[in-house]
Amino acid sequence: MPERTPLNAVIFGELKHPDYTVSKVYFESLPGFYVTGNLYRPVGRGRFPAILSPHGHWPYGRLENNDLVSGPGRAISFARQGYVVFTYDMIGFNDSRQLPHNPDHTLDDHAFGGRRENLWGFSLGGLQLWNSIRSLDFLESLPDVIRDRIGVTGESGGATQTILVSAVDNRVAVSAPVNMISLLMQGGCLCENPPGLRLDTNNVELSALIAPRPLLMVSATGDWTRETMESEFPEMRRFYALFGADDRVHAVRMTAEHNYNRDSREAVYAWMARWLKGAPADVQVKEQPFRPDPMAELLVFHRRPLPEGALTAAQITENWITAAKRQLGASDQQMFHAALLHSLNFERQVGEPAAGRGRQTVLLASDNGEVERAIAGAGFAVRRVPFTPFDADAAAKISHFETYNRTPASQRVADIVAAVSSEPDAVLIADGDAALAGLLAAAVARIKLAILDVGQFDASDDQAFLERLYIPGVRRAGDLRTAAAMARGEIVVHDAGSRFRVDGVSARPQKLTSAEIVALLRNRRPPRSQPAR
Repeated sequence: MPERTPLNAVIFGELKHPDYTVSKVYFESLPGFYVTGNLYRPVGRGRFPAILSPHGHWPYGRLENNDLVSGPGRAISFARQGYVVFTYDMIGFNDSRQLPHNPDHTLDDHAFGGRRENLWGFSLGGLQLWNSIRSLDFLESLPDVIRDRIGVTGESGGATQTILVSAVDNRVAVSAPVNMISLLMQGGCLCENPPGLRLDTNNVELSALIAPRPLLMVSATGDWTRETMESEFPEMRRFYALFGADDRVHAVRMTAEHNYNRDSREAVYAWMARWLKGAPADVQVKEQPFRPDPMAELLVFHRRPLPEGALTAAQITENWITAAKRQLGASDQQMFHAALLHSLNFERQVGEPAAGRGRQTVLLASDNGEVERAIAGAGFAVRRVPFTPFDADAAAKISHFETYNRTPASQRVADIVAAVSSEPDAVLIADGDAALAGLLAAAVARIKLAILDVGQFDASDDQAFLERLYIPGVRRAGDLRTAAAMARGEIVVHDAGSRFRVDGVSARPQKLTSAEIVALLRNRRPPRSQPAR
């Protein structure tokens, strides 16, 4: 996790109403990066449960107010019902001005949210989720909030944020994502699609990570949640049944288009009252008429500049990378071992393959025919690593391809792991980009010996990773250094030049000849099995 730096929260401009108050808020989720929104409070003293309220992709974001959705309306209603409510901007909406919400990288390769940021685990979706986590920190810091009674609810893209923060933060006691848990559509915006999020999974499984905490699934007949009662809800009930918590998951479907309308809000009011305030299971909470304050009175930075010290997109990115490097040098390395496996989409290291018979097999990930002939001539069985083909043109036509699929470099790692896992005492010989993938594969599968021609790779240069080893999150997890620390066999790196500096790896600047590679194999050949006596 990133460091939890001081929030430096500022609450100001309180507007008083007979049955609630509303204030303007800003705080720093990262140094120099601001989360903005409004804080609604009940009238009177006491400690209250709280609601975190992210919004969807409406033109006015948290301030949208119409028959389909009203961010201020639900906040006013919750405050009247006795909750402290924080409604906050998604990145790029209203007062959140430092970064664009959906940058166009066809116009600017250096815009925030690109491939370099992805290498360091820094994405629009990830940063927005961090804002949600820090918003929980903010609510917890308020003296009038009961810290173990915090619910989260949002609609559309705000429901995606509800799903994700509920999955990763156990402080969320109750969750009510509106019009988003679906197998038909998972999320259409960059903020909902960080790399790798749904590789081999989907929004139903992600939403189930809140179990057995209470979950309300709100759906509508006029959008992609139209099959909730027949498809997604029965699956969710199966997850909750594993915990014996069948009564903690519920679903409703409104006859409406994509929304967070009054009917949907009233269903959520009742769910929150049941689980945050101890109301009976059949409680009904009707919404009273409301009139939001004028938008200009709710905006945090209306006709005023951002706070002094607010950073630009480039500064935010560089600060993140600097902080990540600092953590790499000081933190528990076991954490980075887990992070590297995660970036490579493996849950754990692969165990030992079954014992084999006959000649030792050399797995070859190279098109160098001279090396292949020399190895076979020395009496070793040679098997080429079968790499999965990649169709770049087809991938480019798929929105958010990396959310659901491995990158080519990540797939090469997976292919090598699969090949190694079927061979006892595996020896890997690889060159070029396959050699770099082989070093990462050594962190996952046991490779007895890996002889890797890395082709003068500069292990300190982000651009080199972008061109030859692009795997989102890999640099954040310590990339080749972490892989070397996790390897359970011998690694010989050659053709390293002067720029391949990886702790834990002995790298030879020059390229090994075919004869030298064969000599290494012979010196490390396992002894022949002796007959039983």
